[in-house]
Amino acid sequence: MPVLRGKTLPALMIAAFAGLAATAGAQQKACEVDEGSPAQVARAVLDMQLAQNAGKPEDAATKLKDAVKLLNEGDLKKNPTGRAFVLGKTLVFWMGQPSMTSGMTTRGAVGFVTDPAAPYDLVAGIDSAFSVVEASNPDCATTTAPWRQQKGWVDLVNKAIELANGANTDSAVYYAKRSLQLSRNAPYGYMVLAQAAAKGNQPKEAIAYYKSAIAAAKDTAQADQRRQMLATVGTYATDLADQATGADKAMYTNEAKAAFADLAKDPGTKFADAVRTGQARLATMSGDTTAIKGSYADQLANPSAFSYASLMNAAVTAARANQTKDAIKLFEAARVANPNHRDVLYNLSRLYLLDSAYAQGLPYARQLLAVDPSNPDNYQLVAIAYASIKKGYDAKLKTAEAKAKDLGQKANTAKTAAARNAAIDSAARMTPIIKAYTDSSKTSVDSALKYNDLMMKLPAKIVFNEFTPGDAKATLGGSLTNQTDAAKSFTVKVQFVDKSGNVVATQDINVGPVAPHASAPFQTVGTGAGIVAFKYAPIS
Repeated sequence: MPVLRGKTLPALMIAAFAGLAATAGAQQKACEVDEGSPAQVARAVLDMQLAQNAGKPEDAATKLKDAVKLLNEGDLKKNPTGRAFVLGKTLVFWMGQPSMTSGMTTRGAVGFVTDPAAPYDLVAGIDSAFSVVEASNPDCATTTAPWRQQKGWVDLVNKAIELANGANTDSAVYYAKRSLQLSRNAPYGYMVLAQAAAKGNQPKEAIAYYKSAIAAAKDTAQADQRRQMLATVGTYATDLADQATGADKAMYTNEAKAAFADLAKDPGTKFADAVRTGQARLATMSGDTTAIKGSYADQLANPSAFSYASLMNAAVTAARANQTKDAIKLFEAARVANPNHRDVLYNLSRLYLLDSAYAQGLPYARQLLAVDPSNPDNYQLVAIAYASIKKGYDAKLKTAEAKAKDLGQKANTAKTAAARNAAIDSAARMTPIIKAYTDSSKTSVDSALKYNDLMMKLPAKIVFNEFTPGDAKATLGGSLTNQTDAAKSFTVKVQFVDKSGNVVATQDINVGPVAPHASAPFQTVGTGAGIVAFKYAPIS
C-alpha cells in the first residue's frame, strides 16, 4: 500500500499571543463586540486583566474563577455576544494555567456555580463561546482566530505531532482532533490526521485531510509547507492510481492531476521538478507519449539551465517511456553536470547497450567500475558490452569469409587470366581482414570472460541506498554482503568528490564482522562543501 512521503512532521514553531493587549487591537471595525456591559461583563474583563498580571498561578486562578462566575450572573439575555467573547477569552487563560494543561477539569474548578462537580472540557467551552461570537457576525471569525490559537492550541498541536512521529497513532489523532476543535484555520491537525489515515490504510480519508490542510495553509509563511503537501498528495494519489482499477483509478488519477496542476501554478523555488516528475509519471501511466515528451522538453532544449537532479528525473522519465534517444541525451547532459556520479554512469552504460551502441557505452561502464568497483552489476555491464562487440566482429568475420569464398570461386571459374588474377588478388586482401576480425572477436570474448570472472570472485558486494549531499556534508548509506565462506570484517575506503572530481573528504567505513553470505548495513558522513558524488577503493 502506498504511504505518504515525509512521515516526520515538524514541531510547531509558533508562539501564543502575549495576552489581552496584544489581541484587543486585532479587532476589526466590522466586528464590534461590547465588552463593557452589563456590569458583570466589564468586571469580568477587569478580572482577566488582573489574572494576566498576577505573579502567582493561584492568584490568577482566583481572578479567572471570579470572571467565569460574573459572566453567568445577571440577565444573561443582555449582550450575549459580549458575554460569550469574554467567557471564551477567560477560558483561554484558564487553559494556559499549569493545572489545566489537559483541558479537562470540573465546572466548579473554573468558576461555574451550578453543578460544580460535573466534568468540564475547556476546549469545548472555548469553541462554544467563540462560535456564539462568530455566529453573530461572520467578520468576527478574524477577531476570535488569534484567541483560538493561544497556548492551549499550540500545546495540543505539538503533542499531536510528537505522538504521530512516535508512531502513537491513536493518541495523535485524539490530540489533533482536539486542536481542530479549537482552531480549524491551520494545517497542522489535518496533517496529523492525514498521516494517521494513510497508516491505517484509509487513503481517501488521508487525501481529504491533506486537502483540508492545504486549504488551511493560507499564510505567506506557510507557502512552502503548502507546496510540500501538494507534492505529497500528488505523489500519494499517483501511487494509489498505479495500483487501483476502475472508478478508484480514475478518482486517484484526478486527485493527482489536480494536486500537480495546483502546484504548477506556484512551485516556488523548490518544487518545479516535483511537478514535472509527477506529471510525467501520470502521462506514462496513461500512455500519453506527447505529454511524456512535453514533460522534459525544456530540459532537452536547454539542459544547462537545469540541475543534475532535474536532468536525471527527466532522463529516467524518458527511459521508462522507451524514448531511448531522448533519455541518452538527457543522461549525457546530467553527466556534464556531475561527471562522477555512479547513477548517471550506470544509466548511460545501460542505455547505450540497449541502443546497440556498445562501443559508446563501454567507456562509461569502465568509468563506473572505477567509482563503484564492488558492485557485480557494473561488471556485468562490461561483460555484456564485450560479448555484444564480439557478436559484431563475428558477423563481420562471417561476411568477410563469405566474400573470400566467393572470390575463390570466381578465380576457379574465371574465363580469362586477367579475371582469375584479379579474383586471387582480392581474395588475398581478405586474409588480413579475416585475421583481424578473428583476433578482435577472440579479444572481445576474452575480455567478456575476464570481467565475468571478476564479478564472480568479488569477496564483497556493496549496495548503496542513500546518498544525500548537502551544503556542508553528505550522508552515504547502504549494505555490504560477505560473499565468502567465512565470517569477515571489511573496510570501505570512501572518497567524497566535487564536480571536478577533487576529493573533498575521506572516510573509512568498518563493516563487520559479517557472517558468510550475510549482509550488514553501514552509514557514514563526509564533511565539506561541494560534495556531489563519491567513489571507493575495491573491497578486499
